[in-house]
Amino acid sequence: MVLYGVFNIVLGVEAFVAKGSLVSLIAAGAAGVLVLVAVALTKNYPRVGYILASVVCLGLIGRFLPAFLKDTSNVYPALTVTIASVILLIALVGSHFSAMSRRSSNAGNPDRPHGPVS
Repeated sequence: MVLYGVFNIVLGVEAFVAKGSLVSLIAAGAAGVLVLVAVALTKNYPRVGYILASVVCLGLIGRFLPAFLKDTSNVYPALTVTIASVILLIALVGSHFSAMSRRSSNAGNPDRPHGPVS
């Protein structure tokens, strides 16, 4: 998730330098900072952190996927951001279901902890 947050910030800076787009700098910077905040939250509040990261991913997919579908030659940044967002979202959803599966398999055994196995 850290790489994804930094990736968004770098894309915003690149758009500002290349095209002078202050809106891209602010939006991508905000998305990147929100993802980095989500990373920080996952230590003590994992559910909140993962939900925040998922919402940012969905927002960026909602912004860039239609732009790519409208003009399929618009590979960068529209398709690039969409693919990165989809990959992270799949990883977040997959880890959620994996955690739920572990939790339900431990539910019948009171001797095993419900948290991560060390």
